[in-house]
This record gives sequence, structure tokens and C-alpha cells, in this order.
Amino acid sequence: MFHIPDSKTNLGANIAPNGKEVIFRLYSKNATKVILCIFEEPKGQDPVMNLVMKKVEDDIWETFVRTYALKELKEPIFYGYRLFGPNWHYSDTFEPNSDIGFISRVDEDGNRFNPNKLAYDPYSKEISHLPSDVCPSLEIFRSSEHEYLKDNAKYAPKSVFFKDNPKEITMLEPRPFSSEIIGEVHIKDLTYRLPIDERGTYLGAAKFAPVLKRMGFTMIEFLPLQEFDFREDGQNYWGYMTLNFFSPARHYAYSKEYGKTLNEFRQMVDAYHKNGLKVCMDVVYNHTGEARIHHHDNNDASLMSYALIDNQSYYKLNNKKYYRQNSGCHNDTNSTNKGFCDMVADSVAFWAKQGVDAFRFDLAVSLMDVSQKDEAQYCSHTSLCANLTNELEKRGIKVISDPTQAQEGIMLIAEPWTCGGANCYQLGNFPNNWMEWNDVSRDTIRRAALFGNHINLYDVINIFEGTKTRFKDKYGPINYICCHDGFSLYDCNSYSKRNPNTTGGSEWEICFDNHNNEEIKENSIKKELAMLFLSKGVPMMQVGDIIMHTKEGNNNSYNRDSEINYYNYTKANKSGTFENRIFEFCKNLIEFRKNNPVFSSKDYDKKLTYYNEHSQIIDTKSENLKSDYNKSYIGIKVENNGGDYFIAFSKHQFDYNFKLPKAKDNKNWYIVFDTSNKDHKDFNLKEFFGLDYTLNPNSIVLFREF
Repeated sequence: MFHIPDSKTNLGANIAPNGKEVIFRLYSKNATKVILCIFEEPKGQDPVMNLVMKKVEDDIWETFVRTYALKELKEPIFYGYRLFGPNWHYSDTFEPNSDIGFISRVDEDGNRFNPNKLAYDPYSKEISHLPSDVCPSLEIFRSSEHEYLKDNAKYAPKSVFFKDNPKEITMLEPRPFSSEIIGEVHIKDLTYRLPIDERGTYLGAAKFAPVLKRMGFTMIEFLPLQEFDFREDGQNYWGYMTLNFFSPARHYAYSKEYGKTLNEFRQMVDAYHKNGLKVCMDVVYNHTGEARIHHHDNNDASLMSYALIDNQSYYKLNNKKYYRQNSGCHNDTNSTNKGFCDMVADSVAFWAKQGVDAFRFDLAVSLMDVSQKDEAQYCSHTSLCANLTNELEKRGIKVISDPTQAQEGIMLIAEPWTCGGANCYQLGNFPNNWMEWNDVSRDTIRRAALFGNHINLYDVINIFEGTKTRFKDKYGPINYICCHDGFSLYDCNSYSKRNPNTTGGSEWEICFDNHNNEEIKENSIKKELAMLFLSKGVPMMQVGDIIMHTKEGNNNSYNRDSEINYYNYTKANKSGTFENRIFEFCKNLIEFRKNNPVFSSKDYDKKLTYYNEHSQIIDTKSENLKSDYNKSYIGIKVENNGGDYFIAFSKHQFDYNFKLPKAKDNKNWYIVFDTSNKDHKDFNLKEFFGLDYTLNPNSIVLFREF
């Protein structure tokens, strides 16, 4: 099955249906005059056309250019906008580098219109260059006393318009989202140390697709791929400061020609689909990489696009007209504004039409905010995140409603918290068709392996049952042990505190050095992995964690474009190494889960029966389970057609004896794996006689009836 990608959008620059015009459309509720500026080169030249736009309907400004006029220019063309508004009135006599029409740099309503600063189009399919390419300190984009009258049009990033020539993208047959194995990765980390010309690019990632398939992943979740300035704030390697929501980041393209980046992105998606892999994009709609106040001076702000086009429509402003920033990243986008909400829906629909299968929304709680006041107010029924499914369907994009069914459509995934403000933690409160990152599983799994006395057996049951304390009847959790935020899996089990050279890293990490004992460490990691893949919910892990990538104790490597982040596959591929044993164990664990759909079934939690060490069924509602932190063992029988499974769990620091329940139908119990046994890399059934078993310290053993 194939799909022809569509790059047309409601706003932005698009060729008219008659093919004879390029129509430019821009949203701005509060602008009073908009001028389209067309350039022949991205830098160093004045515009060759200045066209006044007309306000047509619903706060949309529009103009068009005949295609024959554009043919006189080089292809592609570059363009941007000058805007006037209540704080800077339009005058026919206005000239760049002047204060003609100036009222204030920011007015009481938060308007920051400034026609001396060129705005790129929020709907650009490509940005010509990054702000730091022309001004690393970003002064020319600021409204400071020394800069606000200086015209930056010659140097500001431009929107790139090019004739799109899309190629077919292979599309996957629908399958239950609950069956996915998600691998999170930064696109450059994935291939940058490989001996290929395309390393660190979309095409390099495309070449690596068969390897990811062999590892067992079924979906790859890429850290942000929408355009961002990787030099921002000194170093912005991860990309969580988006500049444009429709442009793929150009610095990940192998070709540096304009108009090539989008098709390279599509080639990568096609390669993943041909290997049975879905593509998930990490998207950041809660803030942008643009707006911020400098030196606590409300008149001195960064102005690149959204703030120039309509500051109060695109951003949440508090009573002093400063930017609200519950995101912790200088600004919060305005989830109550129709123009912004439409842009989010348009952006998601655009990427879905490029073949993207799922979207992970960074700090997604911001999209639940329905308040226009200083304090956020979250609602899962009337907010942007609640309405997004309907808005996407209006744009021809289906959203999966039941993750346990093979349905056509995209998946919406929430990071269910934000960085500040009251009630900003909303785990389990998103609409039912959203999946959610589950930090309860992260913390409990780590404690179960590293600090068993910090959890009780009810906590363990809660994770195996899909964190029912939060998700109740919703199949909602995406479970993980480690993600880009925080330690890698190796470091989580190798350090008792973060490396002091970490920039901005948190001290919250649940981590332990395992006494620097390799055997203890190996068991801890395998135990964590076993809990992850045997629990209800969709398992996610960093791709680097399967090969035991270390960041040398750095638990916030967002600013490190270096060997700290780039993957080295050598040790994982070398037989007999610690890294190889974990690699093989994890691959087999993934394959085991795929071959045993009971572990991803909708009613998995209802197939579980719990036993004490004497093989007696226990009451999971017992208050004693919640209050007694000394109990160290629990047995979990998994009802399964063709032979039940039995999970023996211990958080005891010494050997622990227990008795298995009798196998039924003249069957016997066999060992699938024991996390404490180095030789248990493969999952071939191993003979076991009798019902008595001794668990090694702090381990998990999986048995199967046969």
C-alpha cells in the first residue's frame, strides 16, 4: 500500500488549484497592516517585491503572486512578513530603519508589532537558515533600546517556497498500538559514529532501519525533528525549542540544497515503513524557541515570527505582559486562541500526511489549559487536547480510538505534566484515546531493582496491572525505565548520583551504583527490563539502552553534541561482554513479548492471580500489602492458552525460597529465564523438576507450563 504525501496547508504559501498563482495566507488577529516581502536570496539582499496583503476572513490575511512573475526569480524563492499593529501604526511613508508610526515596543495588551523585524511564515515548509547563522548572540532579533529600530530583513531567516515533487511512501497495515515496542532516539546519535557518508542525517537513519528491526523495535520515536536552532542558549542539541512546526530541521538533511529536506524526511519514513517500523515524532507545541524577555526588561524581547505576527494570540501573557512560562522555557503558547489551536491541528495533519504514524506531545498538559489568566486551569473535556481528534478528522486524519484494536489512524501520546504551576501533573487524566508516558512505572521499576525497601508489593502489582491507580479502565500507559530526560539505563544502575558536570540535571534520579559489582548490576538491569516487558502497557526504551550506552553519569545531556550522546555499538556486538549479554537478553525479551500476545492484551490484568511463597493465593486488596514494606516475594500466575506463565518476583537481598503452584493438565513448569543467571540470554525452555525454587537475591524468574 502506497501514499502520495501532500504538503498543501490552509495557510502559508501554496500553489493555487489553477496552477497559475502562489497564494500566501497568514493568520493575525491583531495586525492592522501586513506586507509580504519576497527575496531572491536568503541573505544580504533587500526584497525584490513588497506586496500589501488584504484581510479576508477569520483574521486571515491574503495575497497572491502570478507564477510567471516568480519564474523571473531563481527557484526556490524566499519570503517573510512586515507587520503593523496597535503599538506601531502603519504609514505610507514608513521606511525600514525608522520609527515612523512607532507608539511603543509593547503595549498594554501585549502587542509587539515591529515592521523593522522580518517575520518568517509559521507555515513554512522550510526555513532558509537559523537565527544563529547570522547573529549568534541574536541581538538583531531583539527589541532592546539599541536594536528595535534596526531593520534585520537582509539577515533574518526567510520562509522558503519551492515546488514540491513528492514521492510515494509505503504505508503499513493497521495493527494494535498495544503491540508496539517503542525505541526513543535522537536522530544524530543513532548513526553518527557509523562509517557511512549519511551519518547523522535522515538518510543515515533510513539506512539503519533494518538494524532497528533486528533489534526488535516496531516504532521509533525521534526526538524533535521540526526546525530549531541547535546553537540556542549555547547548545540546543535535543531540539526542544521549536522555531517552526511545519519545517523538518535542515541540519539533519544530507543534501544542503533548498527544497530537498522534506523529501529526505519522506525517504526516511518510507524506509522505516518498508521494514515494518512506525515513525513517531516528538513534537513541542507548548512553547517555542522564539519569545523571551532579556534582562528582566519587558521592552526587550526576541522577535522572529509568532511574536511579530500576533504576540497575544500565540503566547500566554500575564498581567504585566511578561510571558507566562510554566514550560520553563521562556514562554507558554496560547492554547486558548483559535489561530494557535488551528495551527497545531494543521501541523499534526501535515506530518501525518508525510507518513508519520504517531506523535508524542512534549509537556502535553499545556494543551489542556483553558485559562487566559495568569494561573492555568486544566480540562480534559473542552481543551485543545480534547478537541484535537475532531479537528484532525476535519482535516482528513483519523485518530486511533482503541489502542488494543488494529485501527487505521495516528496515535496521540502525552507527556502528562509540565514544569510549573498548580496541578501541572495530570497522569491518567487525558482523553481516553490518548496514550500517556507513565513515570509511575519508571520510578517503581527502578525502586524494585535498586531500593526494594522503598516499595511494597502492592506497588509491584500496580505496575504489572498497568498502573490501575492512575489509569483505571483505560489502556493508557506507555511504560519506561529511562528516557532522554535523566540517566541512561546503564548509568541508572552504575551511578549513585549524577555527574557534577551535568548542566541543569536534576537530583531526583532513582539510581544506584550496585556496589560496582557487575553481576549485581546485570541482574538489576535484567530485572528492570523484565518488569517493563511483562507489565500491562506499551513498553518504551531508549535505543541506546539496548546496547548499554553510557553518558558517563550525565543526566541532562540536552546540550552535548558529542561522544556523550553518540551511540557506539561495538561492545554490544562483541560476544561475551556485559553489553552483549544485556543486548541479547533484551532482544529475546522483546521477541518473547511479540510471540506471546497475552502480555499486551486488553484484559491482561484480569488474567493475573497472585501467590505468596507457600503457593497460597493472596488478596491483592489487603491493606497489609500496602503497608508492609518488609514482604519481599510475590508470585504472579498469568493465565494463557497453551500454557500458563508464572512470574516469581523478589526484592529480598538474600536467597529466597518459594513454592510454585501445581501445573495443570499433567504439565510441568519450565524456566524461561532467571535474571540472576548470566547464561539465560536465550529463552529456550529449561528443565526444572519439582515445585520448590530458590530465588537469588533481588531477582525475577519466569516459568512456563509445558
